[in-house]
Amino acid sequence: MTPRLRHLRADRRGTTAVEFALISTVLLPMLFGTIELGMVMWTRNVLQSTAELTARCVSLGSTQCTNAPSYAVAMANNWILSGIIASSDVTVKAAATSCNGNVGSFSTVAIKSSFWGGNLLPAPFNASTINVSACYP
Repeated sequence: MTPRLRHLRADRRGTTAVEFALISTVLLPMLFGTIELGMVMWTRNVLQSTAELTARCVSLGSTQCTNAPSYAVAMANNWILSGIIASSDVTVKAAATSCNGNVGSFSTVAIKSSFWGGNLLPAPFNASTINVSACYP
């Protein structure tokens, strides 16, 4: 080998950049997928809590719940990005006869929301619609 080739072979400058390029092709999608999964789970949890609180408010006949869909939108906007749901995404039944197999008089609330995230996650986590429901006696 010529001295120039031996010197080139021994040169280690740039190896960090090459290693990062190889690792980042796997690391970055995993990182963004984890963040997106957290956002999906957080959004679902907030919407579930909103549905439960709205069903309870309707069942108790509170004056805050005279317009239950607006109440649900206001509650969701307090916890999550504004505009995640609209009044048309909230379905309220004040006198349902059953809930989760139990018979009686229940107030039920169902919320449907489109998730704004990307499509980094595999099914079923990449669902573009989140549906939650809650009932209260």
